[in-house]
Amino acid sequence: MKTCKLLAAFLLAVTVLAACSDDSPSVPQPPVSAGGAGVYVINQGNYYGGVSGTVDALSFADSTYADNFFESANGISVGDSPQQGVAYGSKIYIPVYASNLVWVLDKATLNIVASVTTNGPEAVCGAGGYVFIANNDGYVSRLDTLTHAIDRREEVGPNPAGLAALDGKVYATISDGYNYDDGYVNGLRVAVVDVATGEKTGDIAVGLNPGQIVAEPAGRYLFVVCRGNYDDVAAKVQRIAPEENNAVTDFAGGGMVAVTSAGQVAVVSMEADYAANKARVTSNVYDARTGTVVVRNLLDANPPAMPASIDANPLTGEWYVCSDKGPNDYDKRGVVYVYSRNGSLLRTYEAGIHPVGVIFR
Repeated sequence: MKTCKLLAAFLLAVTVLAACSDDSPSVPQPPVSAGGAGVYVINQGNYYGGVSGTVDALSFADSTYADNFFESANGISVGDSPQQGVAYGSKIYIPVYASNLVWVLDKATLNIVASVTTNGPEAVCGAGGYVFIANNDGYVSRLDTLTHAIDRREEVGPNPAGLAALDGKVYATISDGYNYDDGYVNGLRVAVVDVATGEKTGDIAVGLNPGQIVAEPAGRYLFVVCRGNYDDVAAKVQRIAPEENNAVTDFAGGGMVAVTSAGQVAVVSMEADYAANKARVTSNVYDARTGTVVVRNLLDANPPAMPASIDANPLTGEWYVCSDKGPNDYDKRGVVYVYSRNGSLLRTYEAGIHPVGVIFR
């Protein structure tokens, strides 16, 4: 079977590192080769159609793509509505929103290490030996990566949607996403949580309906997608500068963002035509510091049909775009597009139903 071949390839591709340790908790360090072995693709499935999510695996060693790799490795479904996960230390952490759990998985094999029960997890990030979880019930939970136990839950605001870690702090976007009728009035901010204590220390005012947030690897900025109201307020990306007293500036128009290790920021915007089952996709790459366009019309030559996410390989700078095959095809198998740093389409892979992100390993 294709999945069995990939499992063997993944195990052969893994470099096993032996490390000495004392009895003190250790802080997982990102491996220098992150993005060199392969990716896991998170497919959300279709909860309302009764279709569970899946996690696929792509091995860079032989370009083998395995459908539903999680289930092949573990003998059970990943669950309902898995969200974008994170690689932290030797583990993968995947929040599964409708199943109210976070999977802790071995990064090399995707075998289950632990299952952590938690309410409506939407996002995760790693920092300081912990994995932080954005819970849709208004809290950020802190998971100890040694015990796999949640040791703190901090109230941050209604419907936190995205998380990013930078310089000893975790930033949680507060969307107030169920409050459309009142204009998401209790959102409009990013909550700041101290990594060491797990306590909320403040809020940063941002635009309407903030969702995705990413940290620039050089450590200067955060980029947050403010999704607007899906009507007369368009989505945009704002930049937060923690070193400048958390100054917030409008950076670019768009609804998806990714940042490379070289400090380049890809912003993608999309306008769907449901009648024609097509989407108009625009994209540029910017310098994170100056905001100057460095690659114009990144995906224009071979645009994704209906993008849901963009991620940057931290090792190569290649762009991975998860996409449905059209605006009305969210309940069908999707596509992962891989582009060069300058936007040349390198290859595509057929993914599971409604792919929403990738995790590099």
